[in-house]
Parts: sequence; structure tokens; C-alpha cells
Amino acid sequence: MKKVETAPHHAWKKLSALMMTLALILTLLPAALAVDLNVDVGFYFKQSRGGTCTLASAAMMLRRRAYFDGLDGWVDVTENSIKSTAWSGGLSHSFTYNAMHVGYATLPSGKAAKTEALIQILAEHPEGIVLYDRRQPHAVLLTDYTDGVFYCSDPANGVSAGRVPLSSASISISGASCYWYITSDQNSVTASPDSLRLEGMHYPVNIRTGKGMSVSGIAASASNAVLTEVEVVILDANDQTVQSAEAAPNVSSWSLKNLDSQIRFGELPEGSYTYMVVLTDSNGQTLCFMSDFTVSGSANSTAVYWSVQDPSGSKVSQIVQEVEAAAVEAVESGSEAVGETKKNIWSWLLG
Repeated sequence: MKKVETAPHHAWKKLSALMMTLALILTLLPAALAVDLNVDVGFYFKQSRGGTCTLASAAMMLRRRAYFDGLDGWVDVTENSIKSTAWSGGLSHSFTYNAMHVGYATLPSGKAAKTEALIQILAEHPEGIVLYDRRQPHAVLLTDYTDGVFYCSDPANGVSAGRVPLSSASISISGASCYWYITSDQNSVTASPDSLRLEGMHYPVNIRTGKGMSVSGIAASASNAVLTEVEVVILDANDQTVQSAEAAPNVSSWSLKNLDSQIRFGELPEGSYTYMVVLTDSNGQTLCFMSDFTVSGSANSTAVYWSVQDPSGSKVSQIVQEVEAAAVEAVESGSEAVGETKKNIWSWLLG
């Protein structure tokens, strides 16, 4: 008589929660938030006249944020529409437009320090920032840092339109000294999904052998729950755990940086890996992020993940599909010939 093993109750609960992750993301996000801000739908334009590069860049920044917030009037954000509140012989260091408050800050000295600071700032501000180079003088909208490259939209007429590498623009990181950014956004209060989510989380694409990467980003729960468990895991090519860290925050919003000292990317040998972040809240819901990366002699390359920018669940669907396949094959067939990957995922569920 063939013996069919079944999982204990806690494993089925964990499995069910994982399989619900994709559905939760798809159903709880407003359609307007399901966007990739790096796909130009009409964000960018050139400055209307000389001397208004900061004003044009600020308008593009506010336009992208309004689109991110799902506001219907995002296309109406222009130099002229923000000028009365944002301009006083130059771009004001503090102003508010349509419930979005803009502030001003300076950058540290040195190219390396500036680069590190800007990567972190962009992770927290998907709409981008207005970056100013006093030596030119000129400003651009710095939009993102993707695959080791800074991108921007330069309002100068002599530069290609749209989103371009910063290296093609009129300014440089080394020459930049200050920036404007959205310090608060009342529109986002109603726009943000009230669900389990990741915000501005850095994840690895390639780690240079012997080098590190900071674990960063925000884990957040729905307003009626708290985070009961946060886990960061690195799996090798055989889906074996090589490093892990976990915490029980019991708060609604928590920084992943708290686990940074326990995840040591610099100790990983060259090879292929998977980076996984698992959140569980007091409602019993689970979100599982998963992305492959490599360790090699090439330069460090990272990306940033926001749940609101992943409407298709591209970074969570893989684990759901693999877990579902493992469960079906292990339970229905009872076969011992389940693949190693599925066995390990199944073991993780039982753990």
C-alpha cells in the first residue's frame, strides 16, 4: 500500500498564505498605482526658456509623483502650473504644490559619498529628485539608479528628450552639490495600498566577489495588523539556505536595515543565488519576494523593489508557482522523485 505523506497544519497554513500573495497584490492595489515610472507615458519636457532648468525639473518630479499617486491631473503639472508657489527668482527651497511638499538638501562631498547617498535617496523616492550642479550651473530630474547606471531627464534643449543615462546629460555626480525632493505627500495617504508590502527595498542583481550590499527597504503591514515575522534568506543554486536572518518586529512598519549585519554578501563565493524576503503579519497573511542574482568579478549591480510597482507580481509569482507545483507533486503522487528544488521548497514549508 502506497503511503502518502501530508503536511502538518502549520505547513498548509504557510502554503496557503504564500499562494495568496500574488492574489493579494493584484486585488488590493489601485489600478493607477500599477505603474513602472521608468516607462515614459508623457512625464518629460524641455524647459520653456533659459534659466528655468530647476523649475522644469521640479515640475517633472511632481508630475511623476502625481502619476504614481494615481491623480488624474498629473499631465497638468507644468512649469506654469507650479511657478506661483515654487518660483521666487529661482526654485524655492521649500514649497507645496497640490498637497506635495518639496524641500531642499545638500549632498556630502566626494563622488563616492555622493553616489552612495543618491542611490539611497532614489530608493526612497521613486518619483526622482531635482539634482543641481552649481559648476554648470544646471539641474536635471534624476529619475532612478538601475543596473548600476543613474538615469535622468535633462530639460536642456541640447540633450536628448526623455529618460537618458546621466552620463549623456549636462551635469555629473561629481559636480552635483544639492537637490530638491518631495518631503511629504498627502496624496499618498489615500493612494498607498493598505496591505502587506515592501517599499524601496534594494535587492542584488550582481555582487562583486568580496564586496557587500546593504540590506535596506521598508516592510509594512496593513493598518489593522503588525508584522509578526520578517525573514531575509539567501539560497544557493541548489536552493539550499546559505545565509538567513529573521526578526519579530511586532510593529506596522519596520526597516530591513535592522537585519543588515546578519547578511554578509561579501562572504559568498562566485556563483548563482536567490535573494528572498518573507513577510508575515498578525492577520496570517504572507508576502514572499524572490529574485535571482550572481556573485562574480563584475561590478556591483542592484535594483529597487516597490510592491506598488509590481502589479503582475513578477517577483512573487515564481515562489507561488514552485510551491504549488511541489505541493501537488508531493501530495497527489506521493512520489519520491520530486526534483531537488521542489524538495527544498517543501522542506522550507515544513520548517
